[in-house]
Amino acid sequence: MRVFFLLNLSIFFQYLSANAQNEMFQRMNVPVAQNGQAYKSPFAGGLNNPQLSAADLNNDGIADLVIFDRGGDVVLTYLNDNLPGEAGYTFAPEYACNFPKLIDWALLRDYNKDGATDIFCGSLGQNSQEVQVFRGYFENNMLHFAPFVFSYPNCTTCTPQIIWYPDEMPGFWNNLPVSKTDLPAIDDIDGDGDLDIMAFPAGTSTNVWWWKNTSVENGYGFDSLHFEAYDRCWGRFYENGFDPCQASLSDDPAACVTGLAGVPDDRDNAHPGATLMTYDQDSDGDKELVVGNISFDCLGMLMNSGTPGMAWMTALDDTFPIYSTPVQLSNFPGSFYLDLDNDGKKDMVAARNNKTVGEDQKNVWFYKNTATTGHFFELETKSFLVSDMIDFGTSTHPAFADVNGDGLLDLVVGNYGYFTPTIPPGPGTPGVPSTPNNASLYLFLNTGTPTAPAFNLVNTNWLNMAEYAPGDSDFSPAFGDIDGDGDLDLLVGNNIGALYCYRNEGGVGSPMVLQQDFNPMWFDMDIGVVSSPFIIDLDKDGLMDVVMGERNGNINFFKNIGTAFDPMFATLPSISNLGKVDTDLPGQSIGFSTPFFIPMQNGNPMLVTGSQFGNLEAYEVLGATADSFPLISDKWGNLDEGNRSHPALADLDEDGILEMVVGNLRGGLTLYKTQLTDCTVATREVSPARLSIGLSPNPSDAWVRVTVPVQDALDWRVVNALGQQMAFGTSALSTFSFGVQDWEPGVYFLLVRSGGQGGVAKLVVK
Repeated sequence: MRVFFLLNLSIFFQYLSANAQNEMFQRMNVPVAQNGQAYKSPFAGGLNNPQLSAADLNNDGIADLVIFDRGGDVVLTYLNDNLPGEAGYTFAPEYACNFPKLIDWALLRDYNKDGATDIFCGSLGQNSQEVQVFRGYFENNMLHFAPFVFSYPNCTTCTPQIIWYPDEMPGFWNNLPVSKTDLPAIDDIDGDGDLDIMAFPAGTSTNVWWWKNTSVENGYGFDSLHFEAYDRCWGRFYENGFDPCQASLSDDPAACVTGLAGVPDDRDNAHPGATLMTYDQDSDGDKELVVGNISFDCLGMLMNSGTPGMAWMTALDDTFPIYSTPVQLSNFPGSFYLDLDNDGKKDMVAARNNKTVGEDQKNVWFYKNTATTGHFFELETKSFLVSDMIDFGTSTHPAFADVNGDGLLDLVVGNYGYFTPTIPPGPGTPGVPSTPNNASLYLFLNTGTPTAPAFNLVNTNWLNMAEYAPGDSDFSPAFGDIDGDGDLDLLVGNNIGALYCYRNEGGVGSPMVLQQDFNPMWFDMDIGVVSSPFIIDLDKDGLMDVVMGERNGNINFFKNIGTAFDPMFATLPSISNLGKVDTDLPGQSIGFSTPFFIPMQNGNPMLVTGSQFGNLEAYEVLGATADSFPLISDKWGNLDEGNRSHPALADLDEDGILEMVVGNLRGGLTLYKTQLTDCTVATREVSPARLSIGLSPNPSDAWVRVTVPVQDALDWRVVNALGQQMAFGTSALSTFSFGVQDWEPGVYFLLVRSGGQGGVAKLVVK
């Protein structure tokens, strides 16, 4: 069992309070492999809803890669390996620190042509649907950003941080609305050199609007942004999002078509959601349009037979690219146009845009442009970059423990599940509904050394936990000695808010032998939805208690009211709001607390918990109380993992500093070296002293005599290979006996505890 000692507690807390807002833990990247294949970037954190853009991050003149994942609003940055004809990138998270907070969508474009890429993004205002811009600049050869401040003369209500455009009525202005679910196109539509904006206006139109950038025409140059609603039916087509990748095309380049032929439409000119990508398919100077629709898996490509200044869509590929492998990506795919493989030709990437449900592993489709001239998109992979990292679909929950008894800490990860598509029904048979509820436990054995950890994924269904899915999901493991025998047992939280319990019959220092405990008590300890357990003697009575986080964000304390060998817990928590910790935001009821306690020497423990919003919160623990715990930091380490952060800490390299792995909504993991300056941290492999137990005779078919060299009274119990209790008792003497005449032949385990010592002995009944 690992025990963490943090000295000089008062100095430590003072340090954290003073440095919480500017402290950044250092990222780590230890080796991880599966089936002999090493992950290139194992701890990049996973991808669910990536939006890809090219940008020079380090001012070397080479286009690198920026990914904004709307599944938690996280930025991931990659440096280009610059291999001609190859899409090779190296994860470089240090550049992401220079990005502003972004939400919903973000596309990087160099509007002022200064070589420093800028950001067009959704407004940071709550419930707003406007567009903001951040200007890029280089500082110490790293890309940084500053808000672009617009000027709107004679408009006192125009917020200068967002884009407004003049109304048709002189003197009035309108904000440029892009729905939070959508992706606009940011491109030079008319070939005048400045960047325009294309989108379905939020909730108001089944036609694409073209907001033309008039900076060049009005003599402002590229270093300015001035937009006008130039065309409210760009391309003259109608697209309502009601039918997959369908559109009505106009017969007249000067007339806007209305309605889908033969299809009734009750949307009242409101579009439910779309993603847009523009590019010049045939190199004729005008732009084609690729559209993705909410709730559908396809992309549609509209062919432009008009001019750069007057688009006219005359043909539709509703299974784009029909000439290659059509996109079929569940669901609501977006598309991105950039040169990924350094061959001078822009490729296409399709990725899932719906952040609530959809493909979460094979969700980044890279189409290489193989045409000599023009475009021919051929599918290279459905898991671009995803295959380089640990990614278990959606929502990961890590825990450390020495599973195989080799003295090295292994890693166990639970998940919510991963997406499985609907199976089309056969004749006369119903379809199988889509479900992500195929949760499991994943076991990474530590194959490194005490000072250089390395992990190998050896089991994707450890303990056969997947048998409980799809009826259950969100498996959250926690290790601790729940039954007082000195070795680590396992509790697993779940979506239904209860627990699975696995007792370890392997003994201290031996490989774990985990047998499920089917006592109904574990299923009755129901905290509502999504339990996240931790095992700790919080009230310091010598019995291990259970603390559980939950979806609502509060933390529950279950007091152990049993004995050292036989834990017992009530159905309801003893304290339902431990320390008044609540990880949700005011006015919201989703917090997803995931508690982790760090015992302290000469002081109170520290509680670190994940949250729905990706930050970590840290508190000084005052014991098993509903009184408020003092807050150390609500952004501990200044980390933001997107959504549903879940921390686990351990000293992996025996340098006296805690490492921390953090799970998240995107299905991946991140790994950090914590920086606890001014505080001495030491870790030790601590096992309770093992009792020497004598059994005679062994094997036996009648009576067994037990000899234990102790002075104090002892408690004992015998369990079978399934963890079921066969006998138990207390002895004031160091020698006692029990009968096995009626037991089935097989292997049994005698567990003894006296004072702070414990021991296990194997008994064979013949």
